[in-house]
Amino acid sequence: MITVRALFAASFLCGVFLVPVPAAAESFPKPLSPDRLKAALLLPEDLGAGFVRYTSWKRAPHRYDIVTRSKACTKAVKGVLPLYRAKAATWLRKEDGWEGVSEYIVSGTRGKISALERAAKVMVRDCNGVTVTTDATKDTIRKLSVGRLGDASYGLKLRSGFPGRNLDKESMVAIDIVITRVGNTMIALEHDGHVGQFDPALTRSAAQTATSRLLEALKAS
Repeated sequence: MITVRALFAASFLCGVFLVPVPAAAESFPKPLSPDRLKAALLLPEDLGAGFVRYTSWKRAPHRYDIVTRSKACTKAVKGVLPLYRAKAATWLRKEDGWEGVSEYIVSGTRGKISALERAAKVMVRDCNGVTVTTDATKDTIRKLSVGRLGDASYGLKLRSGFPGRNLDKESMVAIDIVITRVGNTMIALEHDGHVGQFDPALTRSAAQTATSRLLEALKAS
Protein backbone atom coordinates (compact mmCIF):
# COMPACT_ATOMS: atom_id res chain seq x y z
CA MET A 1 0.00 0.00 0.00
CA ILE A 2 1.15 3.55 -0.58
CA THR A 3 2.78 4.65 2.63
CA VAL A 4 2.06 7.79 4.66
CA ARG A 5 5.63 8.81 3.91
CA ALA A 6 4.90 8.51 0.24
CA LEU A 7 1.71 10.53 0.63
CA PHE A 8 3.74 13.45 1.84
CA ALA A 9 6.03 13.25 -1.15
CA ALA A 10 4.71 14.88 -4.27
CA SER A 11 3.42 12.37 -6.74
CA PHE A 12 2.46 12.04 -10.30
CA LEU A 13 0.10 9.79 -12.10
CA CYS A 14 -2.99 9.07 -14.41
CA GLY A 15 -5.32 10.34 -17.34
CA VAL A 16 -5.42 12.58 -20.37
CA PHE A 17 -7.71 15.10 -21.88
CA LEU A 18 -6.93 17.62 -24.61
CA VAL A 19 -9.13 20.61 -25.35
CA PRO A 20 -9.25 23.16 -28.19
CA VAL A 21 -6.94 26.15 -27.93
CA PRO A 22 -8.80 29.33 -26.99
CA ALA A 23 -7.68 32.40 -28.95
CA ALA A 24 -7.35 34.39 -25.72
CA ALA A 25 -4.72 32.02 -24.30
CA GLU A 26 -2.65 32.02 -27.52
CA SER A 27 -2.34 35.82 -27.37
CA PHE A 28 0.15 35.67 -24.49
CA PRO A 29 3.44 34.50 -26.04
CA LYS A 30 5.82 36.06 -23.51
CA PRO A 31 6.80 34.26 -20.29
CA LEU A 32 5.31 35.77 -17.16
CA SER A 33 7.50 37.53 -14.62
CA PRO A 34 8.14 35.80 -11.28
CA ASP A 35 5.86 38.28 -9.52
CA ARG A 36 3.01 37.59 -11.94
CA LEU A 37 3.43 33.86 -11.50
CA LYS A 38 3.29 34.12 -7.72
CA ALA A 39 0.22 36.36 -7.93
CA ALA A 40 -1.55 33.65 -9.92
CA LEU A 41 -1.11 30.98 -7.24
CA LEU A 42 -4.10 29.65 -5.33
CA LEU A 43 -4.93 31.16 -1.95
CA PRO A 44 -6.26 29.22 1.06
CA GLU A 45 -9.65 30.89 0.70
CA ASP A 46 -9.90 29.56 -2.87
CA LEU A 47 -10.23 26.05 -1.44
CA GLY A 48 -12.70 26.71 1.36
CA ALA A 49 -12.71 26.90 5.12
CA GLY A 50 -9.96 25.24 7.11
CA PHE A 51 -7.12 25.49 4.57
CA VAL A 52 -3.88 27.20 5.52
CA ARG A 53 -0.60 27.83 3.73
CA TYR A 54 2.46 25.72 4.44
CA THR A 55 5.89 27.31 4.00
CA SER A 56 7.46 24.21 2.42
CA TRP A 57 6.61 20.80 1.03
CA LYS A 58 8.44 17.78 -0.36
CA ARG A 59 8.88 17.69 -4.13
CA ALA A 60 9.76 14.20 -5.31
CA PRO A 61 7.13 12.60 -7.57
CA HIS A 62 9.58 9.99 -8.85
CA ARG A 63 9.90 8.59 -5.31
CA TYR A 64 6.23 7.84 -4.97
CA ASP A 65 5.87 4.15 -4.13
CA ILE A 66 3.46 3.05 -6.85
CA VAL A 67 5.42 4.92 -9.53
CA THR A 68 8.52 2.91 -8.74
CA ARG A 69 6.66 -0.36 -9.38
CA SER A 70 6.76 0.43 -13.12
CA LYS A 71 10.08 1.24 -14.78
CA ALA A 72 8.34 2.99 -17.68
CA CYS A 73 6.26 5.13 -15.33
CA THR A 74 9.26 5.98 -13.16
CA LYS A 75 11.19 7.18 -16.20
CA ALA A 76 8.23 9.13 -17.56
CA VAL A 77 7.57 10.93 -14.28
CA LYS A 78 11.13 12.23 -14.22
CA GLY A 79 10.33 14.19 -17.36
CA VAL A 80 7.94 16.48 -15.49
CA LEU A 81 10.26 17.18 -12.55
CA PRO A 82 10.96 20.75 -13.77
CA LEU A 83 7.35 21.58 -12.92
CA TYR A 84 7.91 20.49 -9.33
CA ARG A 85 11.03 22.67 -9.12
CA ALA A 86 9.04 25.81 -9.95
CA LYS A 87 9.89 28.87 -7.88
CA ALA A 88 6.24 29.89 -8.07
CA ALA A 89 4.69 27.26 -5.81
CA THR A 90 2.24 27.00 -2.94
CA TRP A 91 1.27 24.27 -0.49
CA LEU A 92 -2.18 24.47 1.07
CA ARG A 93 -3.34 21.97 3.70
CA LYS A 94 -6.35 21.40 5.92
CA GLU A 95 -5.32 22.78 9.28
CA ASP A 96 -6.79 19.83 11.18
CA GLY A 97 -6.81 17.08 8.58
CA TRP A 98 -5.02 14.95 6.00
CA GLU A 99 -6.09 16.74 2.84
CA GLY A 100 -4.17 19.27 0.79
CA VAL A 101 -3.54 20.95 -2.53
CA SER A 102 -0.15 21.92 -3.92
CA GLU A 103 0.39 24.03 -7.03
CA TYR A 104 3.41 24.75 -9.23
CA ILE A 105 3.53 27.25 -12.11
CA VAL A 106 6.21 27.44 -14.79
CA SER A 107 6.36 30.00 -17.62
CA GLY A 108 8.92 29.98 -20.40
CA THR A 109 9.67 29.96 -24.09
CA ARG A 110 7.44 28.02 -26.44
CA GLY A 111 10.18 25.41 -26.77
CA LYS A 112 10.52 24.91 -23.01
CA ILE A 113 6.80 24.59 -22.45
CA SER A 114 6.38 22.30 -25.45
CA ALA A 115 9.01 19.98 -23.98
CA LEU A 116 7.17 19.88 -20.65
CA GLU A 117 3.89 19.17 -22.40
CA ARG A 118 5.44 16.29 -24.33
CA ALA A 119 6.75 14.93 -21.02
CA ALA A 120 3.24 15.14 -19.53
CA LYS A 121 1.86 13.17 -22.48
CA VAL A 122 4.51 10.48 -22.04
CA MET A 123 3.84 10.32 -18.32
CA VAL A 124 0.15 9.75 -18.92
CA ARG A 125 0.82 7.13 -21.57
CA ASP A 126 3.29 5.16 -19.46
CA CYS A 127 1.65 5.51 -16.04
CA ASN A 128 -1.99 5.03 -16.97
CA GLY A 129 -3.25 1.55 -16.20
CA VAL A 130 -0.62 0.64 -13.61
CA THR A 131 -2.09 -1.75 -11.02
CA VAL A 132 -0.22 -3.32 -8.13
CA THR A 133 -2.10 -5.91 -6.07
CA THR A 134 -0.96 -7.97 -3.09
CA ASP A 135 -2.89 -10.08 -0.58
CA ALA A 136 -3.39 -6.99 1.58
CA THR A 137 -3.34 -3.98 -0.74
CA LYS A 138 -4.24 -2.67 -4.17
CA ASP A 139 -2.81 0.44 -5.83
CA THR A 140 -4.04 1.85 -9.14
CA ILE A 141 -3.26 4.67 -11.56
CA ARG A 142 -6.10 5.70 -13.86
CA LYS A 143 -7.22 8.53 -16.12
CA LEU A 144 -8.92 11.55 -14.64
CA SER A 145 -11.13 14.04 -16.45
CA VAL A 146 -11.80 17.47 -15.00
CA GLY A 147 -13.33 19.09 -18.07
CA ARG A 148 -12.11 21.89 -20.29
CA LEU A 149 -9.12 23.76 -18.91
CA GLY A 150 -6.78 26.14 -20.74
CA ASP A 151 -5.25 25.01 -24.03
CA ALA A 152 -4.57 21.42 -22.97
CA SER A 153 -4.91 19.43 -19.77
CA TYR A 154 -3.60 16.09 -18.53
CA GLY A 155 -5.27 14.47 -15.53
CA LEU A 156 -4.19 11.59 -13.35
CA LYS A 157 -5.64 9.82 -10.36
CA LEU A 158 -4.00 7.42 -7.97
CA ARG A 159 -5.81 5.32 -5.43
CA SER A 160 -4.60 2.91 -2.75
CA GLY A 161 -6.69 0.66 -0.55
CA PHE A 162 -7.73 -2.90 0.14
CA PRO A 163 -8.34 -5.56 -2.55
CA GLY A 164 -11.98 -6.05 -3.44
CA ARG A 165 -12.97 -2.51 -2.45
CA ASN A 166 -14.15 0.33 -4.69
CA LEU A 167 -11.03 2.46 -4.45
CA ASP A 168 -12.82 5.56 -5.73
CA LYS A 169 -15.01 5.42 -2.61
CA GLU A 170 -12.96 3.54 -0.04
CA SER A 171 -9.32 4.38 -0.68
CA MET A 172 -6.81 4.80 2.12
CA VAL A 173 -4.81 7.23 0.00
CA ALA A 174 -6.11 9.30 -2.91
CA ILE A 175 -4.15 11.64 -5.15
CA ASP A 176 -5.36 13.60 -8.17
CA ILE A 177 -2.96 15.38 -10.50
CA VAL A 178 -3.89 17.95 -13.13
CA ILE A 179 -1.36 19.51 -15.49
CA THR A 180 -2.72 22.41 -17.53
CA ARG A 181 -1.12 24.50 -20.27
CA VAL A 182 -2.24 28.06 -20.95
CA GLY A 183 -0.17 29.59 -23.72
CA ASN A 184 3.47 29.39 -22.66
CA THR A 185 2.68 28.69 -19.01
CA MET A 186 1.95 25.41 -17.25
CA ILE A 187 0.28 24.56 -13.96
CA ALA A 188 0.83 21.34 -12.06
CA LEU A 189 -1.83 20.90 -9.39
CA GLU A 190 -1.87 18.03 -6.92
CA HIS A 191 -4.74 17.21 -4.57
CA ASP A 192 -4.21 14.48 -1.97
CA GLY A 193 -6.02 12.99 0.98
CA HIS A 194 -5.55 10.15 3.45
CA VAL A 195 -7.88 7.75 5.26
CA GLY A 196 -11.15 9.02 3.82
CA GLN A 197 -10.26 12.71 4.16
CA PHE A 198 -10.51 13.51 0.46
CA ASP A 199 -13.19 15.44 -1.43
CA PRO A 200 -12.89 14.48 -5.14
CA ALA A 201 -14.95 17.52 -6.16
CA LEU A 202 -12.19 19.76 -4.85
CA THR A 203 -9.86 18.64 -7.64
CA ARG A 204 -12.09 20.09 -10.34
CA SER A 205 -12.88 23.33 -8.52
CA ALA A 206 -9.25 23.92 -7.55
CA ALA A 207 -8.04 23.28 -11.12
CA GLN A 208 -10.68 25.60 -12.55
CA THR A 209 -9.84 28.36 -10.08
CA ALA A 210 -6.10 27.95 -10.69
CA THR A 211 -6.65 28.28 -14.44
CA SER A 212 -8.85 31.35 -14.00
CA ARG A 213 -6.27 33.03 -11.76
CA LEU A 214 -3.56 32.34 -14.32
CA LEU A 215 -5.66 33.80 -17.14
CA GLU A 216 -6.22 36.94 -15.07
CA ALA A 217 -2.47 37.26 -14.52
CA LEU A 218 -1.82 36.81 -18.23
CA LYS A 219 -4.34 39.48 -19.17
CA ALA A 220 -2.79 41.90 -16.69
CA SER A 221 0.74 41.36 -18.03
